[in-house]
Amino acid sequence: MTHHLSIKEHLNLHKEQRDRLSKEMYLKAIYQFRKDFGKEVKAVDLVSYLDITKGSVSEMLKRLEEEGFIRYGEHKVILLTQKGLKEATRIFRKYKVLSEFLSEVLHVPYGRVHDEACNLEHAFSDDTVVRLEKVLSGLK
Repeated sequence: MTHHLSIKEHLNLHKEQRDRLSKEMYLKAIYQFRKDFGKEVKAVDLVSYLDITKGSVSEMLKRLEEEGFIRYGEHKVILLTQKGLKEATRIFRKYKVLSEFLSEVLHVPYGRVHDEACNLEHAFSDDTVVRLEKVLSGLK
């Protein structure tokens, strides 16, 4: 007999997924901003980089700090902890592999690769990305 989720269970599952997605998005953004611009990351940078409200950024940064992914340095600089850096590099790696797959194998137009890779990085398991990476390296 199959078990069907109640509406409440289904909504809770989606909330957990949204929370994970948000955390991953912020961690990757902090990592990528530092990598792309080579400067310290502040909340105001994330507001413009992610195009979201200051209140949303402040709320998520507080959660990330409470969970040990980031800490604020002097002058409200956002620093990834070792735990945060590990998670951010894991997510960024998924993004890079998926971007390469979309552009090199599926020939997705350049203008769509970023958005589609961003969406997929949250859906693919680490194991699947490793397998995809092996496929890509075999094509070179």
